Amino acid sequence: MLGHNDFTLSGSEETRLCVGTDPELWFGPDDDVTPELRESHAERNVRENAAKQLCADCPFTAQCLEQELWHGITEQWGVRGGMTASERQHLLRHRRAADLRPVAAERAVA
Repeated sequence: MLGHNDFTLSGSEETRLCVGTDPELWFGPDDDVTPELRESHAERNVRENAAKQLCADCPFTAQCLEQELWHGITEQWGVRGGMTASERQHLLRHRRAADLRPVAAERAVA
């Protein structure tokens, strides 16, 4: 699935909307293409929004997102679980900060 075969989601392959789509929709063109073939910022936005729309219509979006977040902040690529890599990185940072708040509060009281 989409170049990420190191995890599985419950549910049949046929019900996940990403199955059978072009990986370039999710990850963009290869980095080693010539400059004239690289996507512009506008093209990237259109591509990412199209991928996100497929995710929005998929019953496995939340499960896919949680699976992708297990890869950690430095291993985020492409659109997965309805979010871009940078959006997932932001979410991971936010979750990490939220997890640390109780510890910081305990230290302040001690």
